[in-house]
Amino acid sequence: MKLTKKKWTAAAALIAAGLASTANAVPMEWTDTVDFNPDRLVTALDSVVYTHTVEGFTPGVDTVDSYSLTFNLYDDKDSSIYEPEAALFSQPGALLDTLWFNLSGTETGGWTLAGAWQLENSGSLTVAITSLLGDFYLGGSTLTVHGEKNSVPEPGTLALFGAALVGFGLMRRRRESV
Repeated sequence: MKLTKKKWTAAAALIAAGLASTANAVPMEWTDTVDFNPDRLVTALDSVVYTHTVEGFTPGVDTVDSYSLTFNLYDDKDSSIYEPEAALFSQPGALLDTLWFNLSGTETGGWTLAGAWQLENSGSLTVAITSLLGDFYLGGSTLTVHGEKNSVPEPGTLALFGAALVGFGLMRRRRESV
C-alpha cells in the first residue's frame, strides 16, 4: 500500500493532537501558616522544631523555584530591666541560617537547596527556632513557596498518543509488505 500525502497528514495531525493535549506547568504560589495558640515561650537554649506542610503541592510532580519564611517572634516582657534576646533560625542545609537580636515581631528567613529538595520530595519543610539568649514568644510562621504546578498526562492523552504510534507502525508494515 502506498503512503499518500493524506495518510501522512492524518498521522501527523493525530500525533500533534496527542502532544498538544498534555498539560503544561502553571506558575503557582503556595502558603502554609503554623500558628502556636497559645504562643510558644522559647526559653534560653530551648528549641522549637516544627514542620510546614504545603496543601495542594504534589511531591515529585510539582517543582519549587524558591521559598521564604516569615516568623512572629516577640519579647515576653517579663522583666522591668532590659534583657537582650537572640533567636537562631535553622532549616535543612543551614544549621545556622539566620540570627536575630532584640526581637520586634516579624522576622524573615531565606531558603536553601536542601530545603527546596525536602519540599519537592515530601511537600513539607522542617524548621527550628532556638533561643541563644533570653526568652521570647514564637507566635507562628508562614511559609511561601514559589514554583510550578505540573499535571500528569491524562489516560486519554496517553491513549491518543499510543494510537498514533500504532498507526505509524501499521503504515510502515503495509509499506514493507508491498
